[in-house]
Amino acid sequence: MQTNEDPVPGMATSLHVRRAVDGDDDSIAWLVDRLRPLLLAQAAWRLGPGLRRVCEPEDLVHEAWLVLLPRLGSLPPRDGRLTPVLLSFLSTTILHKANNLLRREARRKLAGHEVADSHGDDDSPIELGGPRSEVIASVVRREMSCQVQDALAELPDQDREIILLRGIEQQDPEIVAQLYDISRGALSKRYNRALARLRQRLPDSVFAELLDD
Repeated sequence: MQTNEDPVPGMATSLHVRRAVDGDDDSIAWLVDRLRPLLLAQAAWRLGPGLRRVCEPEDLVHEAWLVLLPRLGSLPPRDGRLTPVLLSFLSTTILHKANNLLRREARRKLAGHEVADSHGDDDSPIELGGPRSEVIASVVRREMSCQVQDALAELPDQDREIILLRGIEQQDPEIVAQLYDISRGALSKRYNRALARLRQRLPDSVFAELLDD
Protein backbone atom coordinates (compact mmCIF):
# COMPACT_ATOMS: atom_id res chain seq x y z
CA MET A 1 0.00 0.00 0.00
CA GLN A 2 1.37 3.41 -0.96
CA THR A 3 2.33 5.82 1.78
CA ASN A 4 0.86 8.98 0.28
CA GLU A 5 -2.78 9.72 0.92
CA ASP A 6 -5.17 9.40 -1.99
CA PRO A 7 -6.39 12.60 -3.62
CA VAL A 8 -9.82 13.79 -2.54
CA PRO A 9 -12.38 12.16 -2.33
CA GLY A 10 -10.46 8.98 -1.46
CA MET A 11 -8.05 10.57 1.00
CA ALA A 12 -10.13 9.80 4.09
CA THR A 13 -10.58 6.18 3.02
CA SER A 14 -6.83 5.66 2.62
CA LEU A 15 -6.16 7.26 5.98
CA HIS A 16 -8.68 5.03 7.76
CA VAL A 17 -7.35 1.92 5.98
CA ARG A 18 -3.86 2.62 7.32
CA ARG A 19 -5.21 3.18 10.82
CA ALA A 20 -7.39 0.06 10.62
CA VAL A 21 -4.34 -2.00 9.62
CA ASP A 22 -2.67 -0.69 12.80
CA GLY A 23 -5.64 -1.95 14.82
CA ASP A 24 -7.69 1.22 15.28
CA ASP A 25 -11.28 0.11 15.93
CA ASP A 26 -12.69 3.56 15.19
CA SER A 27 -11.21 3.44 11.70
CA ILE A 28 -12.57 -0.06 11.13
CA ALA A 29 -16.00 1.20 12.14
CA TRP A 30 -15.63 4.21 9.80
CA LEU A 31 -14.79 1.99 6.82
CA VAL A 32 -17.61 -0.45 7.54
CA ASP A 33 -20.11 2.39 7.92
CA ARG A 34 -18.86 4.17 4.78
CA LEU A 35 -19.43 1.15 2.53
CA ARG A 36 -22.32 -0.42 4.46
CA PRO A 37 -25.24 0.97 2.39
CA LEU A 38 -23.76 -0.19 -0.90
CA LEU A 39 -22.86 -3.65 0.39
CA LEU A 40 -26.21 -4.16 2.11
CA ALA A 41 -27.99 -3.20 -1.11
CA GLN A 42 -25.89 -5.70 -3.04
CA ALA A 43 -26.38 -8.46 -0.47
CA ALA A 44 -30.15 -7.94 -0.32
CA TRP A 45 -30.40 -8.00 -4.12
CA ARG A 46 -28.24 -11.11 -4.47
CA LEU A 47 -30.10 -13.00 -1.75
CA GLY A 48 -33.55 -12.11 -3.02
CA PRO A 49 -36.67 -12.76 -0.93
CA GLY A 50 -36.15 -16.54 -0.93
CA LEU A 51 -32.64 -16.67 0.50
CA ARG A 52 -33.32 -13.86 2.97
CA ARG A 53 -35.24 -16.34 5.11
CA VAL A 54 -31.99 -18.33 5.29
CA CYS A 55 -29.45 -15.54 5.70
CA GLU A 56 -29.82 -11.84 6.43
CA PRO A 57 -27.94 -9.34 4.23
CA GLU A 58 -26.21 -8.06 7.39
CA ASP A 59 -24.72 -11.53 7.96
CA LEU A 60 -23.20 -11.63 4.47
CA VAL A 61 -21.70 -8.17 4.86
CA HIS A 62 -20.35 -9.05 8.32
CA GLU A 63 -18.65 -12.20 7.05
CA ALA A 64 -17.23 -10.41 3.99
CA TRP A 65 -15.50 -7.87 6.24
CA LEU A 66 -14.06 -10.64 8.39
CA VAL A 67 -12.59 -12.21 5.24
CA LEU A 68 -11.15 -8.85 4.16
CA LEU A 69 -9.61 -7.61 7.43
CA PRO A 70 -6.53 -9.91 7.48
CA ARG A 71 -5.76 -8.81 3.89
CA LEU A 72 -6.50 -5.12 4.34
CA GLY A 73 -2.89 -3.99 4.44
CA SER A 74 -1.92 -5.86 1.27
CA LEU A 75 -4.53 -4.42 -1.10
CA PRO A 76 -2.92 -2.10 -3.67
CA PRO A 77 -4.72 1.12 -4.65
CA ARG A 78 -6.22 1.41 -8.13
CA ASP A 79 -5.45 4.73 -9.82
CA GLY A 80 -4.58 6.09 -6.38
CA ARG A 81 -7.90 5.03 -4.83
CA LEU A 82 -8.69 2.28 -2.36
CA THR A 83 -12.50 2.41 -2.27
CA PRO A 84 -12.96 0.58 -5.62
CA VAL A 85 -10.50 -2.07 -4.45
CA LEU A 86 -12.31 -2.59 -1.15
CA LEU A 87 -15.67 -2.74 -2.92
CA SER A 88 -14.37 -5.24 -5.46
CA PHE A 89 -13.03 -7.59 -2.76
CA LEU A 90 -16.06 -7.30 -0.47
CA SER A 91 -18.68 -7.55 -3.21
CA THR A 92 -16.94 -10.56 -4.77
CA THR A 93 -16.93 -12.26 -1.37
CA ILE A 94 -20.63 -11.49 -0.88
CA LEU A 95 -21.45 -12.81 -4.36
CA HIS A 96 -19.47 -15.99 -3.69
CA LYS A 97 -21.27 -16.61 -0.41
CA ALA A 98 -24.70 -15.86 -1.89
CA ASN A 99 -24.06 -18.29 -4.75
CA ASN A 100 -22.98 -20.96 -2.28
CA LEU A 101 -26.21 -20.46 -0.35
CA LEU A 102 -28.23 -20.71 -3.55
CA ARG A 103 -26.55 -23.98 -4.55
CA ARG A 104 -26.92 -25.38 -1.06
CA GLU A 105 -30.60 -24.56 -0.89
CA ALA A 106 -31.18 -26.14 -4.29
CA ARG A 107 -29.48 -29.36 -3.15
CA ARG A 108 -31.49 -29.42 0.06
CA LYS A 109 -34.77 -28.95 -1.78
CA LEU A 110 -33.91 -31.73 -4.20
CA ALA A 111 -33.22 -33.96 -1.21
CA GLY A 112 -36.51 -32.94 0.43
CA HIS A 113 -34.90 -31.01 3.29
CA GLU A 114 -35.09 -27.44 4.50
CA VAL A 115 -31.96 -25.33 4.78
CA ALA A 116 -30.81 -25.44 8.38
CA ASP A 117 -28.21 -22.69 8.54
CA SER A 118 -26.65 -19.80 6.64
CA HIS A 119 -23.22 -21.16 5.69
CA GLY A 120 -22.43 -22.44 2.22
CA ASP A 121 -20.74 -25.83 2.00
CA ASP A 122 -17.79 -24.40 0.09
CA ASP A 123 -17.09 -21.53 2.49
CA SER A 124 -14.13 -21.59 4.81
CA PRO A 125 -15.17 -21.32 8.47
CA ILE A 126 -15.47 -17.72 9.65
CA GLU A 127 -14.63 -16.85 13.23
CA LEU A 128 -17.49 -14.61 14.33
CA GLY A 129 -16.18 -13.92 17.82
CA GLY A 130 -13.59 -11.43 18.99
CA PRO A 131 -13.42 -7.64 19.36
CA ARG A 132 -13.08 -6.83 15.65
CA SER A 133 -16.03 -9.04 14.77
CA GLU A 134 -18.09 -7.24 17.40
CA VAL A 135 -17.07 -3.84 16.02
CA ILE A 136 -18.15 -4.86 12.52
CA ALA A 137 -21.40 -6.44 13.69
CA SER A 138 -22.38 -3.38 15.73
CA VAL A 139 -21.93 -1.09 12.72
CA VAL A 140 -23.50 -3.39 10.13
CA ARG A 141 -26.59 -3.91 12.29
CA ARG A 142 -26.89 -0.27 13.33
CA GLU A 143 -30.30 1.17 12.57
CA MET A 144 -29.97 2.88 9.23
CA SER A 145 -31.78 5.97 8.05
CA CYS A 146 -29.30 6.64 5.30
CA GLN A 147 -29.24 9.14 2.46
CA VAL A 148 -27.08 6.78 0.39
CA GLN A 149 -29.61 3.97 0.77
CA ASP A 150 -32.47 6.34 -0.03
CA ALA A 151 -30.72 7.65 -3.15
CA LEU A 152 -30.18 4.11 -4.43
CA ALA A 153 -33.81 3.20 -3.72
CA GLU A 154 -35.05 6.16 -5.78
CA LEU A 155 -33.32 4.97 -8.95
CA PRO A 156 -35.34 2.98 -11.51
CA ASP A 157 -34.89 -0.74 -10.88
CA GLN A 158 -32.64 -1.37 -13.89
CA ASP A 159 -30.46 1.66 -13.20
CA ARG A 160 -30.01 0.53 -9.60
CA GLU A 161 -29.06 -2.96 -10.77
CA ILE A 162 -26.54 -1.49 -13.22
CA ILE A 163 -24.99 0.56 -10.39
CA LEU A 164 -24.76 -2.62 -8.31
CA LEU A 165 -23.25 -4.66 -11.13
CA ARG A 166 -20.84 -2.08 -12.56
CA GLY A 167 -20.11 0.28 -9.67
CA ILE A 168 -20.10 -2.09 -6.72
CA GLU A 169 -19.38 -5.55 -8.13
CA GLN A 170 -17.38 -4.10 -11.06
CA GLN A 171 -18.62 -6.80 -13.39
CA ASP A 172 -17.35 -6.94 -16.99
CA PRO A 173 -19.31 -4.33 -18.99
CA GLU A 174 -19.78 -6.63 -21.99
CA ILE A 175 -21.43 -9.26 -19.79
CA VAL A 176 -23.67 -6.67 -18.11
CA ALA A 177 -24.66 -5.23 -21.50
CA GLN A 178 -25.64 -8.71 -22.72
CA LEU A 179 -27.67 -9.25 -19.55
CA TYR A 180 -29.85 -6.25 -20.39
CA ASP A 181 -29.73 -6.81 -24.17
CA ILE A 182 -28.23 -3.38 -24.84
CA SER A 183 -25.03 -2.19 -26.47
CA ARG A 184 -21.83 -1.54 -24.54
CA GLY A 185 -22.20 2.16 -25.31
CA ALA A 186 -25.80 2.26 -24.09
CA LEU A 187 -24.77 0.54 -20.86
CA SER A 188 -22.01 3.08 -20.30
CA LYS A 189 -24.43 5.97 -20.80
CA ARG A 190 -26.98 4.50 -18.40
CA TYR A 191 -24.37 3.78 -15.77
CA ASN A 192 -22.73 7.19 -15.98
CA ARG A 193 -26.10 8.96 -16.00
CA ALA A 194 -27.26 7.09 -12.90
CA LEU A 195 -23.93 7.66 -11.14
CA ALA A 196 -24.03 11.38 -11.99
CA ARG A 197 -27.53 11.58 -10.52
CA LEU A 198 -26.34 9.96 -7.29
CA ARG A 199 -23.30 12.24 -7.08
CA GLN A 200 -25.38 15.34 -7.74
CA ARG A 201 -27.68 14.47 -4.87
CA LEU A 202 -24.86 13.46 -2.49
CA PRO A 203 -21.60 15.03 -3.74
CA ASP A 204 -19.53 14.12 -0.67
CA SER A 205 -20.78 10.55 -0.31
CA VAL A 206 -19.22 7.23 -1.27
CA PHE A 207 -20.74 7.66 -4.76
CA ALA A 208 -17.92 10.13 -5.48
CA GLU A 209 -15.46 7.24 -5.06
CA LEU A 210 -17.09 4.79 -7.48
CA LEU A 211 -15.33 4.25 -10.78
CA ASP A 212 -16.60 6.04 -13.88
CA ASP A 213 -17.30 3.92 -16.95
